[in-house]
Amino acid sequence: MDSNEILKALERERALLEDFICLSEEQLLLLEDEDIDAVNSLLQKRADLMMELTAIETTLGTWISQIRNDPSVTSEMMREFRAVNDEIVSMANHIVEIDEQTHARLDMMKERTRRDIENSDRTRQPLHLYSDPYKRKV
Repeated sequence: MDSNEILKALERERALLEDFICLSEEQLLLLEDEDIDAVNSLLQKRADLMMELTAIETTLGTWISQIRNDPSVTSEMMREFRAVNDEIVSMANHIVEIDEQTHARLDMMKERTRRDIENSDRTRQPLHLYSDPYKRKV
């Protein structure tokens, strides 16, 4: 197994996560504006990135298990793998934090909508009250 390939894959994963973070942050801003259509578009882009991330992660998992006992992989290369992997983990944690904020924002929007609907239902008068003055008297 070529350790340079592993490093390239790790760096590709890191670049994809950077894109993912940008999309997540943009999504949060769009939620502030309640632009749901744009949020849905970003969710699709995130899903596409997630598919590529999953594929890379699967490949890396296989490669890393192969190199653990490979004497040709230097300790310096293993340190480099770990450093990039630590960045990846940190980025993934940041994405989780952004998503938690997004979910909190969505919960607030749902609660506000629920309250608006309840208030609307309370203030709505039954339709028959509106029609009473128009009843024909025979």
